[in-house]
Amino acid sequence: MENLGILAALGAALFWGSYVVPFKKSQTTNLQQFQFFMGLGIFLSGLFFSVLLGYSLNLNKFGLISGILWAIANAISLVAVANLGMSKAIPLISSLVILSSFLWGALVFGELPGGLFLGFLAVGLIVAGVAIVGSTGNTSSQNIKKGLVLAVISGLIFGSQLVPLKIGTVSTQEFFFSLCLGIFFASLIIALVLKTRFNKEGIVWSLLSGIIWNIGGLLSLISISKIGLAKGMPISQLAILVAVLWGLFFFKEVTGSKKRLQILAGAIILLIGVIILGFA
Repeated sequence: MENLGILAALGAALFWGSYVVPFKKSQTTNLQQFQFFMGLGIFLSGLFFSVLLGYSLNLNKFGLISGILWAIANAISLVAVANLGMSKAIPLISSLVILSSFLWGALVFGELPGGLFLGFLAVGLIVAGVAIVGSTGNTSSQNIKKGLVLAVISGLIFGSQLVPLKIGTVSTQEFFFSLCLGIFFASLIIALVLKTRFNKEGIVWSLLSGIIWNIGGLLSLISISKIGLAKGMPISQLAILVAVLWGLFFFKEVTGSKKRLQILAGAIILLIGVIILGFA
């Protein structure tokens, strides 16, 4: 069971690290539209997967709350990236997701029978690896203070978004569709409040991003049901390594042997942290 949970978390990392690729291919800069159509893609794929897998289509308040939390955190993260730059914002957000989800799982839900020492050591290594890998890109800071505050808020909400799943003690089958619906509903409200202007550019790519993200989301729920929040979410944050590898080999964003060695060093530290967390 635990091995299945770890594999599911690694699968979540693969898809979560890849979901921005279609959007980036579209080269659109309309982030609010991206969030809305990504939310629509999540909802439509969630409906499809739920019917395919026989999951419940009944509304679940815990799933709706989690979905709304995710949409809010994602909207905040987009503004954080715009103000702080991707190479600074994403590692900071990921580190706070790791720390907050680990603390929820370990201290509130008591999910680490192997001991807190190994858990804290593993999470520390993962955070360090995230920081090393994430600092390889180019920084484009417009408003550092605002960006830092928003990145912290976003990371804390992201790290807490699945707490309702644990509080409600509901299964993935009961939770999944309502999570997707909550994401779409909140994304729609955000689009209306911000008076988002829609255009044809990037719609299909944004929908595809939502589908890819949702496959990762489903795998994440499966991993948490098997190994808990304290392990599942930190392992899934290997997504940042996947994203950097896309940038390195597909989009050719990182050049120079020094930066590539930095990515390799960060990746090794990340993997060591994940292995240790598996024994915690």
